Amino acid sequence: MLRTKTVALVTHSELLRHTAQAALHSEGHDAKVFHTLPECLESWKQSRFDAVILDVSSRPPRDEASLAELVRLVGREQVWIALPLGLSPWTADADSLGLKNRLTAPLQRTALELVLSDLSSPRHESPAPAISEPRRHSASGLILEELGNNRYFLAASQKMMQIYETVLLLAAVDAPVLILGESGSGKDVVANLLHRHSKRAGHTFTSVNCAALPPDLLESELFGYEAGAFTGAVRAKSGKFEQADKGTILLDEIGEMSAPMQAKLLHVLQDGQYSRLGARAPSMADVRVVSATNVDIETAMADKLFREDLYYRISTFTIRVPPLRERREEIPYLVEEMVKRQAAIFQRDPVYISPHILSTLQEYDWPGNLRELSNVVIRLQVLQGHESSIADIERKLSRTTIVEKVCPVEAPDGRASVHEMRSIVKTFKDQTERRLIQQALDNARWNRRQAAVELRISYRTLLYKIDEYHLKETRAPIRMNGEIEGTARFLA
Repeated sequence: MLRTKTVALVTHSELLRHTAQAALHSEGHDAKVFHTLPECLESWKQSRFDAVILDVSSRPPRDEASLAELVRLVGREQVWIALPLGLSPWTADADSLGLKNRLTAPLQRTALELVLSDLSSPRHESPAPAISEPRRHSASGLILEELGNNRYFLAASQKMMQIYETVLLLAAVDAPVLILGESGSGKDVVANLLHRHSKRAGHTFTSVNCAALPPDLLESELFGYEAGAFTGAVRAKSGKFEQADKGTILLDEIGEMSAPMQAKLLHVLQDGQYSRLGARAPSMADVRVVSATNVDIETAMADKLFREDLYYRISTFTIRVPPLRERREEIPYLVEEMVKRQAAIFQRDPVYISPHILSTLQEYDWPGNLRELSNVVIRLQVLQGHESSIADIERKLSRTTIVEKVCPVEAPDGRASVHEMRSIVKTFKDQTERRLIQQALDNARWNRRQAAVELRISYRTLLYKIDEYHLKETRAPIRMNGEIEGTARFLA
């Protein structure tokens, strides 16, 4: 039976205090809360702790001496530290002291569960039967694997952890894989990861965007051509299948492939042979084929836009990559990683991401997924974390919040789809938002700050919307004697 553990929590955050205490108490453990490291060290003299959670994400004054003393007394394996995003002296101190148990702010319940799991690990209890752990898990519950060329696979959510485990299983078998997901969700990264763990990892990984080329050019790109095959073919050129011999080829956006090319590709996948344009003899294709698309493939087959026989040939296994809005808990980790990499590219110090900015990024739905997030991080890095970096996102968020607050739309019956509901909202939201803002301004007698508070949006966003909707003050001007100007003129 596990004994009750005592965990010291050093933080200024009331939210973190409540979250951590609830998590620890639910598992039968005790929590002692301190505001500063010296307070924690003083208490250590009276009663010891099994672990310490140190939250410096709000950037308190540096206290290198107290941190070093804490590590000496408690041990680096029992100290968990929540660091701020970007450059911080606390990060340098944690590195120099060998603190590997890192937590990312804002702290999630899933991260605290790692601390709880660690309290029950063999170093705290009697030995238990070994359980195989997923590879590349860090102390913060993060999987981060480099793929080369500044590309990487990152997983911090349950869905992405499952994808990682699935990839490890599928890498061992040489079977076709179809990767589904929205544009920008990271399908190509999953394909690259699959190749990296397969027996073909020592050979070429190449990709072709099937939507970017017309059918004739796509055929020559995939299969190559002989000299003289067509006007301008001065010399022979190998195709992607030949270049990826014994390796892996990613057919990206395969759902956009034309019907004639689908038929030719099906022939290659069935027979394992292809022919260069103008060639007299076929060539063998020893290539693993991974396909990806953001098209609803089942709808495409129903509409006769995609061949069913080709679908069954490329989808022995299927992986669905969730959009970023379905794995919001990964956003802090993704932002931190992107900040570090962009800082290296721009040869600048990593920018500090404020809690307000991070919270805003986690609220947004990210229709452009990772590509859109990367663009925002670049703006943050270049503008050094200025609030204007996310003004566009705040404007979109405030528009959604206002519409949902004032005009919630319910489906008339259970058969209405999400897309139909979004279409209804999109049709009316501009008119509704304009009317609501005008009403709030009138109620506040055009005191913009008061109206912004009433609307629960920032003052800057309200100014932008006044300009966007060309709003004007509608109440009649009043004379010093209290008469309405128009009325006084009429009576005169």
